[in-house]
Amino acid sequence: MASYLVAAAIVAALAGCDGRGSEPPRPQPTGDAVAVDGGIATPYGRGAGRVWVLEPTGGKVDSVVVYLHGWGAILPFEWHRVWFEHLLARRSAVLFPEYQDGVDDAFVVAPYDLRKGLRLGFRALGERDLPVVAAGFSVGASLAFVYAADAKRWSVPAPRAVYSIFPVDPLLIDPGLDVSNIRDTRVVLLVGDHDDVAGRQGGDAFWSMLRSVPANEKEYRLIRTTAQLLADHEAPTAITDPDVRRTFWRPLDRLVARARGDRND
Repeated sequence: MASYLVAAAIVAALAGCDGRGSEPPRPQPTGDAVAVDGGIATPYGRGAGRVWVLEPTGGKVDSVVVYLHGWGAILPFEWHRVWFEHLLARRSAVLFPEYQDGVDDAFVVAPYDLRKGLRLGFRALGERDLPVVAAGFSVGASLAFVYAADAKRWSVPAPRAVYSIFPVDPLLIDPGLDVSNIRDTRVVLLVGDHDDVAGRQGGDAFWSMLRSVPANEKEYRLIRTTAQLLADHEAPTAITDPDVRRTFWRPLDRLVARARGDRND
């Protein structure tokens, strides 16, 4: 009898691992949904593993933007909210992993909390075969590359493009970070000429690490200060400025349009 039960348990375990077993159920929200312009933001999970899922009103979704925030900006209702509402209006859902809880935060543990949030967020979206673009700012700009490099190992959808705004030095996140498996991915990397926080060190480091990405699929942009735009570290946060929107929003719009094959965006 005992051997029969062991055999039955093995069969049941294999049934769940060969792709024919049932998918994990969609998670339940862990807080109240919040209405934003053109959509709903819903929290899943707790602590540093929490993720906010922003979905357009009406349910029409053509793409997913994984947005990775700067250090400390752990809620989707800060300066980037207006940017997310812009993305919602263009039929993108937004995943916003918090990856910090404000209690015991450290750069080196951020990837582990990010992994939890991404797994939960994609489960919350359901089984949708949608193109994904990773976008990040500052620490999040570096984590966007971590996500792209580890997506397969984390069992989450890999991004078709990475949009990295003013990344910090990857040594601060993971001294052993290997991004050599990022190949068929469009990369746009921005640094600012007056950025005295991240400087160009992070951008230069990642650029030297991205040899596996074809030259025609990656772009390094130095954002130069003009009379209309001071290209310091906080420049992307001035979202009411039309020059800021053109400089920082338009590249992401184009990456999303390309990822989903739009011809008229």
